[in-house]
Amino acid sequence: MWTMLEGFQHLSKEEIDTLMQAPVQITALVAGADGEIDPEERNWTDRLMRARTYSQPNLLQEYYRVVSDGFLEKVDKLMDVLPDDTEARNTQLAEQLEAINPIMAKLDPDTGSALYKSFVVLAKEAAKASGGFLRIGAVSAAEHQWVKLPMLTPITHEEDDLDAIWDEEEQD
Repeated sequence: MWTMLEGFQHLSKEEIDTLMQAPVQITALVAGADGEIDPEERNWTDRLMRARTYSQPNLLQEYYRVVSDGFLEKVDKLMDVLPDDTEARNTQLAEQLEAINPIMAKLDPDTGSALYKSFVVLAKEAAKASGGFLRIGAVSAAEHQWVKLPMLTPITHEEDDLDAIWDEEEQD
């Protein structure tokens, strides 16, 4: 099924599987950065994954259709095998996410840029999912450390403005 993903055909099955895990890992890292993933964070990220099956650029809709299938179960399964200690868990997740950099570099610039931006927005949305008033000021200090996904190498086009995405988060 994933071997037919447009823009991903030149990747190995293992590389595609690794990329498919990234949104699960991002959710576990950012939403769980403060110790646990609360019900609001779970519900929000699940809805966000389902929305991405039609709201993303066409080249990512099928990717997110596959990722969104059983998304919360994937998050739960990952959390079950990670350390209970928050710092150890976050370190392990950051290392797992860092491993996607060479795979992302193999993608064509349009796909790589779109996927990278979608990961950054996912991290931002996961961080804002609970707390604050109407999700304003909802990003905790623990989440803020990870929300820009510092372990990922940015893939951008000249016209991309990731600073605007990140600055918007800081204004909330």
